[in-house]
Amino acid sequence: MALLSVRRLRRAEYTVVMSVVLFVVLVLLASFLAGGDNVLQHISKLDAGMIGGLLLLSLLNYTARLLRWHIFSRHIDIRIPLARSALYYVAGFSMTTTPGKIGETLRLWLIERCHGYGYDRVTPLLLGDRLSDMNAMVLLCLVGLSVFSGYYWSIFLTVAVFLALTTLFMKPRFLMAVLGQVYALTGRKRARLFVKARRVLRTTARLFTWRVFGGTLLLSVCGWVAECLAFYWLLGELGAPVGFLHAVFIFAFSMVAGALSMLPGGLGGVEATMMALLLALGTSLDVGLAATAVIRLTTLWFAVGLGFAALPFALRLARKPVRAQDVSRVPAGK
Repeated sequence: MALLSVRRLRRAEYTVVMSVVLFVVLVLLASFLAGGDNVLQHISKLDAGMIGGLLLLSLLNYTARLLRWHIFSRHIDIRIPLARSALYYVAGFSMTTTPGKIGETLRLWLIERCHGYGYDRVTPLLLGDRLSDMNAMVLLCLVGLSVFSGYYWSIFLTVAVFLALTTLFMKPRFLMAVLGQVYALTGRKRARLFVKARRVLRTTARLFTWRVFGGTLLLSVCGWVAECLAFYWLLGELGAPVGFLHAVFIFAFSMVAGALSMLPGGLGGVEATMMALLLALGTSLDVGLAATAVIRLTTLWFAVGLGFAALPFALRLARKPVRAQDVSRVPAGK
């Protein structure tokens, strides 16, 4: 059965459109409560050069992350040209605000459809991508948290949790043992499924060596620092009394909170957290709302727009059957 059907894809597109409408309605409602004229006045201060600079910094982030995706692909013997890899990755942005991580699913489906790699071969890309982003955001949170006194216990606890999580994939023996126990408890049914799960864990471990994961984590951090810099620049233009490290913490922590909320694209969770932190640092409601709306437009919604621009080209490639020479290049699973 195909992982993505036409009906499911259309439903996902409808969900994205509705999430855009919801975002606009919520921003307008919040603007009305905060004083719509004041919010619009702050946004009108931003000229085309400023908006272009914010979008450019977002592009730097997307470029770093798709390069990381391509590096991960190479290290698990998924041989796809960089241009194709970039197309699939960007197309996945179109489904960022859909439930169930359909954006990541779409990327895996495109690779399977266009190049013949099985899902057990490509699933480690999703795991590496998500964990790399989360580790980068946590590191930035910790850097930003350094300007707040009295939170050192939080730093230690956070580092310990994410080191433990990453170590589980670096050395997957524990996860393998758990998987074996689950297999035994199920009466040793569906052996093929458990074999594929073990293969996913072994392949994922190849991404979590210090050399591979360390290098790609640096790419992730550089990409997200570009977004933090955009946020700090925006706050400065709007007159918000927020320092650079404070801006780094607010942006990174909001992204982590949005991810933990399990809401599609962190929609709602990111905005609420960002607003609360800005207000706690003395930013006025209208300035905080303007900054939150603009940074989400130039990060989340800019990515979604790029994704929809790339999606037709990716789907056109997916309509073609997998070529025999592509399948022959797929190495056997280890």
